[in-house]
Amino acid sequence: QDLYNKGVEYFNQGRLEDAVEAFNRATDMDSTMVDAYKKKAIACSKLGITNEAIISFKKVVELNPNDAESYFSLGTFYAKKRLTDDAIWAFERYVSLNPNNARIYYNLGCLYGERKMADKAIGAYQQALKVNPNYTDASYNLGIAYNDKQMYDEAVEIFKKILVSNPNNHEARYNLAFAYSQKGQYNEAAAECEKLLELNPGNASAHLLLGDTYIKLGKTKEAQEKYETYKKLIFTKGG
Repeated sequence: QDLYNKGVEYFNQGRLEDAVEAFNRATDMDSTMVDAYKKKAIACSKLGITNEAIISFKKVVELNPNDAESYFSLGTFYAKKRLTDDAIWAFERYVSLNPNNARIYYNLGCLYGERKMADKAIGAYQQALKVNPNYTDASYNLGIAYNDKQMYDEAVEIFKKILVSNPNNHEARYNLAFAYSQKGQYNEAAAECEKLLELNPGNASAHLLLGDTYIKLGKTKEAQEKYETYKKLIFTKGG
């Protein structure tokens, strides 16, 4: 306990290397001293010694499986290191203990998306929006996930909602147009593309989608113009 107290004293003074040393000695003497592992993990985090921090946080959750904060830290470290499966494990544990953090559900949605687990990604984004209905990034990613799953009705609803609160969200408008086109609602798709190109004339993808949509509507001449513009924009970007 004396060594732990000394470590805390060093920690509070900003003498982080000394604190780590003291916490190491404390846990050598008592390998169940969860507070020493946790303080050491935080000190290592501040020092940028990520691997040591991860080892210590893992020890914390082994000794205290209900320490939500440590799962959060582990998930964050794992995600930064691109250890996706480990990050998913840590964040899943976190939300099982603290189900009211929209940001962590959002993080899980992104991680599930990386793993091509579309249904789980959708579920995570939906949970994020239950906690915080105004979470625009979660709404947008949910819409993208719906498009990926070919759930175009749901995608349309999401992107329309986003555009009500932010009509200048160009990505949302493009994806709304895409969902309409996939549903065969070509007039609506064309209208959204045209609106988008008023706001953002250099959007190459929108010119291409509008060209494809005009073809479906039998407007061959207009389609050709859009394809030409698309090519010019692409070559300009390439050059």
